Amino acid sequence: MKRLLFFVLFIFSISIVAQEDSRDRIQKEKVKTQLRELEKNQTPIWSEDFGNGFPSGWSSYSNNSAGGVATSPWKHSFQGSWGYWNANQGQSASAPINSTTASNGFLISDPDSANHWNYGQPSGSTYEYMESYFTTSAIDLSNYPNVSLEFEQLFRFNNSVALKVSVSTDSLMWTDYNVQGNATNNTQSPDPQYISLNISAIAGNSPTVYIRIGWEARVYYWMIDDMQIVETPDHKLKLTETNYGGWYTNSPTTTNSFGLEYSLNPIDQVIANPYEFSGMVANLGSLDQNTKLHAEVFNDIGVSIFTTNSNDSVLTVLDTTTFVCNNTFTPSVMGQYYFNTWAISDSTITDIDTNGSIMTDSVYGRDHGIDYSEYGLGRSCGGMVIGNYFDVYSADDVTSISVFIKDNSVAGAIIYVALYEVDVTNTKIWLTQSDDYTLQQQDLGNWVTIPFPISYNVLPASYMATVGSYAHPSDTSMLGMSQYTEPATCYIQKNGCLNTGQTYGSWYWLSRVPMIRMNFGTPISSIYEKEFEGTMQVYPNPTEGMFTIELNDVENGDYFIEITNLLGQIVYFNNKNVNGFLNEKIDLSFFNKGIYFLKISSSVSSIVERIIVE
Repeated sequence: MKRLLFFVLFIFSISIVAQEDSRDRIQKEKVKTQLRELEKNQTPIWSEDFGNGFPSGWSSYSNNSAGGVATSPWKHSFQGSWGYWNANQGQSASAPINSTTASNGFLISDPDSANHWNYGQPSGSTYEYMESYFTTSAIDLSNYPNVSLEFEQLFRFNNSVALKVSVSTDSLMWTDYNVQGNATNNTQSPDPQYISLNISAIAGNSPTVYIRIGWEARVYYWMIDDMQIVETPDHKLKLTETNYGGWYTNSPTTTNSFGLEYSLNPIDQVIANPYEFSGMVANLGSLDQNTKLHAEVFNDIGVSIFTTNSNDSVLTVLDTTTFVCNNTFTPSVMGQYYFNTWAISDSTITDIDTNGSIMTDSVYGRDHGIDYSEYGLGRSCGGMVIGNYFDVYSADDVTSISVFIKDNSVAGAIIYVALYEVDVTNTKIWLTQSDDYTLQQQDLGNWVTIPFPISYNVLPASYMATVGSYAHPSDTSMLGMSQYTEPATCYIQKNGCLNTGQTYGSWYWLSRVPMIRMNFGTPISSIYEKEFEGTMQVYPNPTEGMFTIELNDVENGDYFIEITNLLGQIVYFNNKNVNGFLNEKIDLSFFNKGIYFLKISSSVSSIVERIIVE
């Protein structure tokens, strides 16, 4: 399958239903980060780092599209947004962009601040759309036929707006490039996000080139820094997106024709729909390139067990194409697997993108096992229902649904789980529901599995596993929210606490994966939930490197402590003779930041815990 995204570096997501307002979500991690790329040319043709403020000769334009008084012109700043969204609700500035030269300032458009200060309230029906653009003075690119515009940005938006970079040679006729990438509503971009646009077709060899950057938005902010124009290299590929979920195109849950990726994948579903590796590759160079995609699979101890690649395809300049590897992968045993994907041409290679999935006996999950934020189910205006989409490829019996309950929930609160079918129009059809379940003290901060009275047989189709609660003046139930995900594949039904413009009983999609899992048959333990005699505590977690393992009331005997990285490589190993209790300090500060797996095992039991090194 091949797609041409004209002049676009990144794939962008399209909202197909109303996006849920973010005010009810309590975020602990507001920023998706990535390593700053080292691709920048060291000898730019033209550059601007805003060290002297808003450049002389540039113009700025802002207009309230709704006819109101609020405007949001681009301005030079050292601070982030003053809008209502930031943690202090407009009482102080949020963090600025973490760009290369942020210390000498950057440009920002802050419509959330303009609306907040004019209307004195959070986002609502009074918030108005504002146009906001800045335009450079003329740039001379004579004798440079192949040129690319590069800059660093940080943004957060809603309502599926387009972040536009426009190029012109006469300041009258403009060619637009959308640069929001694959970001979804109510999520912040990487900080910073590095953008490279091949603008040769418009700007090459022109003595007068104008760059215009802006949008029409009501929330939240967009920051720009370290702009430069460089000569485009002959050979440059970019792996813009990867997927291992396959091509179940009849499902309404697919995004960009990609199947959903499952962090926990039952064996019968994997056999019916093996892991299929695909990726979208962009040619950012000035010459056509003969390109192919490669994928390699590693087991839980880092041994390469499978490789595949796509057919060769000529990737023309400014083209973005989806490559699909020729062979699928079906694991032979249950456990953790890691997937490396990269693209290569005759003259260059992309970065490697690493993903992972666990093949289980019966647990179907999309979350990564880490609660980055939380969502309230039951409270004084509650009655929320929250769920994840799942594609079923092989008929089976759904027996229960598991949910991660946050530790700030209240013992005694009542929750339930329910199963819906999702038809081709994206309508959610109720199928079955559990009895009410009362949260116990030991449930707080743990996974809770709630069975259905009678197992429900599901055929190949799309379903939504949900958890719900009831309005109550004091009994609050909170569920964990994991990593960011594809738009319109996770939903909330608000039956209380409705925001302006929202409707009782309607579904609104979420940008994070709720920690809700669907179980076939009788689930046994996964990597996150192994049977273990006694208790284990790991603290602090997340950690800067130093942490403590504490075992209590465990059986006497020899215990093996093993820590592996995401590639399954062992970074720490030790053997301890334990007499019911262990207190062991471990230092990982010499290793890279990231996620590690701690496994403690004896002859009769084992447990695995994720360690986050920050």
